[in-house]
Amino acid sequence: MNAWNLGFQTGSFDLAISGFMGWYDCFNFTQGEFTQSDTKSREICRVLRDGGKFVCCSWEEQEDLRFMEEAMIRHYPAILHDSEYIEQHPIGMAYEKPAGYEIILRQAGFREIEVRGESMTFVSTDEEEWWRQMQRLGWKSLLDRIELIDANQFTRMKEAIFKDLQSCKQEDGLHFTKSVFYVKGIK
Repeated sequence: MNAWNLGFQTGSFDLAISGFMGWYDCFNFTQGEFTQSDTKSREICRVLRDGGKFVCCSWEEQEDLRFMEEAMIRHYPAILHDSEYIEQHPIGMAYEKPAGYEIILRQAGFREIEVRGESMTFVSTDEEEWWRQMQRLGWKSLLDRIELIDANQFTRMKEAIFKDLQSCKQEDGLHFTKSVFYVKGIK
């Protein structure tokens, strides 16, 4: 359901859970301030009963996506002038931080805010599997456009990125760490 306008009566729930909802549309995590009004957290607070809990999570770091972004900039610097890339980084590249979530939830009226984090290593069996994952995680339309513009340049770029990937390769595949944080607040 759309978090901006939840279709439930006020005070309907004891618990609300959200995964990777994102507040980068209204909050600047670098500056630690709102860029526009936040209706999502107020709506979540509204549908909770007094004493109800809200738990959400967000990516804090995704090494594979950071690696891809850095490799694209290195091997295809024209990306820095691409409006689609500038306006919409691929999924996971919002750089949300726990401190920002604390500000957001406090502003909405939540109390007793707790933050916990967890990291895991993810393994791709080979470069092609990793490439397909990057496409599924938001890079596909940009990569398709680059290939359409100049297939030879696209091939050279992909080969250079695959060469860079060797620094992440271990016996069982390509290793990247992903970190997530969980935030809990009480209404």
